[in-house]
Amino acid sequence: MKKKAPKGWVKISDFEETTGISAKTITAAIKRGYIPDNFADVVGTSATSPYYLNPQQAAVCWYKSLNSAHPNQRKVRNALAGYIKTFDKAVIEPEPTAKAVATATMTYEDAQLQEKIAKARIAELELQEKEGALVSRERINAQLFAAGKELRDTLLAIPDRITDVVMAEDNRAIVHNTIYDAIADALQKLADFQTRIDQ
Repeated sequence: MKKKAPKGWVKISDFEETTGISAKTITAAIKRGYIPDNFADVVGTSATSPYYLNPQQAAVCWYKSLNSAHPNQRKVRNALAGYIKTFDKAVIEPEPTAKAVATATMTYEDAQLQEKIAKARIAELELQEKEGALVSRERINAQLFAAGKELRDTLLAIPDRITDVVMAEDNRAIVHNTIYDAIADALQKLADFQTRIDQ
């Protein structure tokens, strides 16, 4: 947090006007680290003090941290590129050509091979299902719910079981061991529950 904005730094609202990127997106970029702390900071000591940033350095760092191939980042990247071109055209990477972006064409033989592989995987899954090797999702969810409920009930019962012992005891080691034993007992019950499930 700085008391005064360094020379050349601007408010987020000014950077928003310059680049056309929303203040919310700019703030998120600062918080996520796309714009490093040495190029953006809160100026003032109030809880509502605004962010200021070095517009050129922040734009370059943010531009370089974005992926040109990612469709959600392309709009912000293009807006930053438009701003960066006003002071340093060398930073901007040329957009990939349509040829470079296009995926390699698949031959008929490659397509047939992919189809055979997919059919083999489906046949393998069907065989595992018939043999009983695949596990029912509903059964697993029911067992997980039961295990979680048993663990919760056991942990919630610990204070009722050991409160009197802990309050009556002056020795810290005995209090520690009492609490530790109660928790270990609860976890052992969970392990026993797992053993019952496996059988």
